Order: sequence, then C-alpha cells, then structure tokens
Amino acid sequence: ELKEQENLQALSQLRVGLKVTFETREGPAFGIVTKINRKSVIVLAEDGTKQYKVSPELLKPLHEVK
Repeated sequence: ELKEQENLQALSQLRVGLKVTFETREGPAFGIVTKINRKSVIVLAEDGTKQYKVSPELLKPLHEVK
C-alpha cells in the first residue's frame, strides 16, 4: 500500500512532454515522457533512438536536477 502511494505521488508530478532523467545500467539517461500508465511511464530517449518503460518513482523532472 505504501508503494502504491509513492507511485501515485510520483505520477502526479509527471506530464506528457515533460523532460526527465533517470538511471539506467549504462548511467544517467535523459528523455521525454510520452505516455503515463498506472504503474509505469514510457520515456523516449532524448536522441529518439530508444524507449524506456520506467517506474514513476525512478523519474526526476529535469527542473529539479541541479
């Protein structure tokens, strides 16, 4: 239940078209939110070559990153 609440809070911060960053196996990745589902978010890589399916709590909007 706690994880679900965290998920909902993370989802409320996200909008389609928002630039975000998140960690991948290769290191930090940047992209744009293209679709928001209940449990995952689809992010298109900045260069347009890859799509990632990411858990919402792993995403950070770029305006928060310093």
